[in-house]
Amino acid sequence: MTRFIKIALWTSAFALLMAAVPFLALPAAILWGSSLLIGALHLDTRGLTAIIILNVLIVSSLTGLNNTITLMCFFIIPAVMMSWWAQQGADYYFLQRWGVITAVIGVSLLLGWLYYKSGGLAMEQIEQQMQAQVEETIKYYEDSGMMALYEKQGLSSEEVKKALLSFMHAAIRHLPAFYYLQSIMAVFFMLFLASFWAQKRNLNRLIRKPFDQEIMPWQMAWVVIVGLVMWLWGRDQLSAIYYAGSNILLISVPIALYYGLAAIVYMIRRFQKRTRKILVIVLVVLSLLFTASAIIFLTVIGLFDSLLDYRRLRTKEE
Repeated sequence: MTRFIKIALWTSAFALLMAAVPFLALPAAILWGSSLLIGALHLDTRGLTAIIILNVLIVSSLTGLNNTITLMCFFIIPAVMMSWWAQQGADYYFLQRWGVITAVIGVSLLLGWLYYKSGGLAMEQIEQQMQAQVEETIKYYEDSGMMALYEKQGLSSEEVKKALLSFMHAAIRHLPAFYYLQSIMAVFFMLFLASFWAQKRNLNRLIRKPFDQEIMPWQMAWVVIVGLVMWLWGRDQLSAIYYAGSNILLISVPIALYYGLAAIVYMIRRFQKRTRKILVIVLVVLSLLFTASAIIFLTVIGLFDSLLDYRRLRTKEE
């Protein structure tokens, strides 16, 4: 009973923070999800269910129906799904896979429902707000004298306005990718923190492989390829296919980059200690000087490693 009360208090505190402070919703959701996962390692099904119901009631009482649905699709349902399977004894990577799948489904359903309700009206309203915001920004630049600096560089106010509109237009068209990334990132960190806690306490649960043994699921590589094909196909007309592809790429690149870095770390660790230090320094310097090229390089490494399994990690598992 004492353990149940402690877990209930911890999860309730983070649920309260997630609901009451919107700008802290993501870190609070990560801490809440990891606490729920930790609780799942110690509680039976009845205790875990009681805590989940308590936390959902706290969130719904503070945020209202619409915000509760949003939090559930983004964070709560994926965390509950992982906690349920953790309580049943599932391993780290099973939880990670189904947590991500649940997050993607939840965000997709939410975005689909919002688009169904509003149609193109929501996008038109956002674009109108964007136009007004750009006008205010240009006026501020002119009043503060910042526009004179741009004019010295050969840029007129119309050109600056056009550049700002272009940037904000692209950002709006890629909001779905940021939503998906937010939910997927929350799943990764919930599970990572819970695993870290479990290993610190020598629990034989949620065991995670060393970083240099991580490999991207091969299915994810085909998602990247599909996104790239769509991006190239619709690039000339900047059609819906183009933006769908670019959103897929924006979601996939950070994931592939993470696994590409794992492959590079694996390769570096095969050298002697002194050589490893030199390689790390060279890699860091080149990444700072040529950041875009480094991102592309690591992404490609992660992509091809998942397809070809250079490190023979899947062969070792078999």
